[in-house]
Amino acid sequence: MNPASFLSITISVVIALNFESAIAFARTNTINTSSRTHQLLMTMSSNKSPDDSPANNNSSSAAAAIDFLTLTRSLKTTKRTGWVMSGVTNPESIADHMYRMSLMAMIASFSNESFDTNRCIKLALIHDLAEAKVGDITPHCGVSEEDKYKLELGTMEQIQSMLGPLLGGDEIIELWKEYEEGSTTEAKLLKDLDKIEMILQAQEYEAEGSAEKSLEQFFTSTEGKWRTEIGSAWAEEIVSRRKKSDDGK
Repeated sequence: MNPASFLSITISVVIALNFESAIAFARTNTINTSSRTHQLLMTMSSNKSPDDSPANNNSSSAAAAIDFLTLTRSLKTTKRTGWVMSGVTNPESIADHMYRMSLMAMIASFSNESFDTNRCIKLALIHDLAEAKVGDITPHCGVSEEDKYKLELGTMEQIQSMLGPLLGGDEIIELWKEYEEGSTTEAKLLKDLDKIEMILQAQEYEAEGSAEKSLEQFFTSTEGKWRTEIGSAWAEEIVSRRKKSDDGK
C-alpha cells in the first residue's frame, strides 16, 4: 500500500470514530438535559408556596372581602353631617344616600344611550366610599378641599391595597378618581345626581317637618350648578313640588 492510500484510510477511520463519539455525546447530553429539566420542574413543584394553592387563595380573598365589608359598615351607621347640623330628626345615613343615588344612576342612564349604565351605578356605589373611614366632611366642617381630598385618597388607597386586583381594588380607586375629577359623561351625571339626591331629601324633610332649622341652604347651594340636562330637569321638578307644598301650607 502506497503512502497516499494509507493516509486516506487513516483519515476516514478518524472521521468515523469522531462521528460516532459525537452522536454518543449528543445522546448522553440530551438525556442529561432532559433529566435536569425534569428534576428542576419537580423541585419547583415541591417548593411551591402553600399560599399559591387555590384553597389558600380563596381563604385570602375571603378574608380581604370581609375586612372590606366590615369597614363599610360605618356607612350604614354614620349620619349625614348636613342633616345632623340642621337638627333633622333621625337623619339618613351615608349608605341611605348612596343607595338611592345608585337607583337614580340606573334610571337616569336608561333614559340616554350616551350613558354607560353599569359605569353609572358603579360610580354611585363608590363615590362616597372613603367616608367609611373619614366620615362625611362638608364645607362647614372647617376642612379645606385639598385636605379633604388627601384624607379620602389615603382611605381609597388603603381600600385598593386591602382588596387587591383580584377583588377589584384597582378599578375601585380609578372609579373614585373619575368621580372626583368629574370630567367623563358619567361622572358629570353622577355629580348632578349627588346634589339631586340631597335636595330631594331636603324637600322630604321639610314636608315632614323633620328639621329644626331651615334647609334653604341646600337648595341655594345647588342653583345653576347642573352639568347635565337630566340634572337640571330633575332639580326643576323637585323645586316645583317644594313650592306647591309651601303654597299649600
